[in-house]
Amino acid sequence: MCQQFRKDFRKLLENKSWEEYYKAFCEEYSNRRNSDGCFLYKIHAGIPDEIKQVRGTYVDPRLINYIAMWASPKYCIAVGKIMDSIDKKVHEKLDEEELEDTVENAKPLFEQEVRKMREKQLEHERELCYGYRDSPFELDQWEQENLKREFREYELAKIALEAAEKKLKAWGSFCTKIL
Repeated sequence: MCQQFRKDFRKLLENKSWEEYYKAFCEEYSNRRNSDGCFLYKIHAGIPDEIKQVRGTYVDPRLINYIAMWASPKYCIAVGKIMDSIDKKVHEKLDEEELEDTVENAKPLFEQEVRKMREKQLEHERELCYGYRDSPFELDQWEQENLKREFREYELAKIALEAAEKKLKAWGSFCTKIL
């Protein structure tokens, strides 16, 4: 994700506000079973060269929002607009029902608005993805194995093509003279 927005993830890890956020995150989400708070996963060693693009640092899904906001100001603005629209709807309902503006009164309304938005989003995704698998995790065991095998075959074919292109470049002037 960071490469997509031309950001260096290592710079985020050195950022003071990230360190504060990550510390608070670990305190909130670590438990006795997961006391080390392993929310960043580095995968470098043991990955074959033909699938080297899977190497890198993976993060807990709950950290994605913060990283995306750091990587893309447009994402941050979009999230802000969504939160503002939810806040506006919650306050309108509080005014309609003549309830006091407190967390206890706002929380159920907030959750209701988020649920509505989520249902609309899921409905929209179903329309877009009708007839397609939109997640490799929904595949059964054999389909996942076939997908992995085909992915490896594709990667190996890509490597073979790159090697052939290099040979063609090296022999290019010779080939054009003969043809």
